[in-house]
Amino acid sequence: GIGMAGDANVIIISRIREEIAAGKSVLTSIKTGYKKAMSAIIDGNVTTFIAALVLMWLGSGTVKGFAYTLALGIVVSMFTALVVSRFVMNALYAVGFHDEKFYGRAKQRKVFNVVGKRKVFFIISIILILSGPVAMAIHHNVDGTALNYALDFSGGTATTVTFNEDMDIKQIDSEVTPVVEEVTGDKNVQPTKVVGTNQVVIKTRTLSQEEREKLDNALVEKFNVDDSLITTESISSTVSSEMRRDAVVAVIVATLCMLAYIWFRFKDIRFASSAVLALLHDVLVVFAFYGISRISVGNTFIACMLTIVGYSINATIVIFDRIRENLHSGSREKLAEIVNTSITQTLTRSIYTSFTTFVMVAVLYIMGVSSIREFAAPLMVGVLVGAYSSVCITGALWYVMKKKFAGKGQPAIAAASASAKSSSKPKKARDVSQKDPTQPKKKNRKRVAERLAAEEAAKKQQNDDAE
Repeated sequence: GIGMAGDANVIIISRIREEIAAGKSVLTSIKTGYKKAMSAIIDGNVTTFIAALVLMWLGSGTVKGFAYTLALGIVVSMFTALVVSRFVMNALYAVGFHDEKFYGRAKQRKVFNVVGKRKVFFIISIILILSGPVAMAIHHNVDGTALNYALDFSGGTATTVTFNEDMDIKQIDSEVTPVVEEVTGDKNVQPTKVVGTNQVVIKTRTLSQEEREKLDNALVEKFNVDDSLITTESISSTVSSEMRRDAVVAVIVATLCMLAYIWFRFKDIRFASSAVLALLHDVLVVFAFYGISRISVGNTFIACMLTIVGYSINATIVIFDRIRENLHSGSREKLAEIVNTSITQTLTRSIYTSFTTFVMVAVLYIMGVSSIREFAAPLMVGVLVGAYSSVCITGALWYVMKKKFAGKGQPAIAAASASAKSSSKPKKARDVSQKDPTQPKKKNRKRVAERLAAEEAAKKQQNDDAE
């Protein structure tokens, strides 16, 4: 949510700076900048909002909670970007901030030939994606499991302990978790504090009766808890399977709905399919990171993937919105040049948004507890991959699909060029038709003048003879 809110303001400011660089006044640049940024902000946020609605409908548990939080964040960020920030910007101008130095001027950047290097970028992406199945196959042969499934997905044992004092999460992580890890011999321990009580629910792998008794004794010995206040129950893997199935179905339906919306808005299935392929690319690369790093795959995995889906589609929409604008501008550039120019024009937005989001998530990783770090680490990878795909993959992918599957909708630039040619031909025809057909060529004018003079002289001579 914070990343998308910052992204909307970065798009607006970039547009204002571009208008100032084009020679427009500051006030006109502010109005035009908001107007041009509107479509990218609305399309990006509405697309993500559709995903949130689908997750509310089909999701369960933490997925549904994530969807409500995401939807609320989208509505608030759109309101602040399009209403509050606009009011603040106009207020600053009204109180005297008229000089363009307060707003900046977009620099003329060298156009990056992303389309020309598309094969290199595609090969890099394929290698990154395939590294996941390779790593999972290796881990499956060595450890017996392809992914490090958390207890929410694999099932296990939940031990509820009532301590003599109220312990915070950091204290639980530093004091209680090591004791449980020593008894179970497994690092996959998930402690959860029950709010308003001294109770802590400790989830571990499935424990035998002997291991449960050993854990109870260790907790009594280390923390002097009442043995009668320790309860144990099994976590059903059936419930975990249902959660996993619901999450997968929700993501698939959300993706299809986003595909339909982008198709409707851009009037071109190639924009929609390219956006979905780029989204799939980002998700698969992050999934490969899970397989390589062996980070726990649980509820944080679902939240992380859903966050990347929203972040990735938003970044892609910004690139496609600029390509659409440049196509409709009547430019005489070739299609590849339009794509490269559009990517270069949005490069500032891609860098600033990705950097600010990455820093925010990195702070979470450094300052957060273990469960937060399990969410932040793959999310940092997702932010980097999203920046890479939005700059190097999305535009090039759309270009390839546009050239390969031209169909009825030829590139707008070709249509503009054809219309320009057809309009230029009648002009020449009109110019030719407007010429006097009786008018002689320049080189024959002298002969015609001499002939006319001779005819005039002969006629005069005849008149004189008649008199």
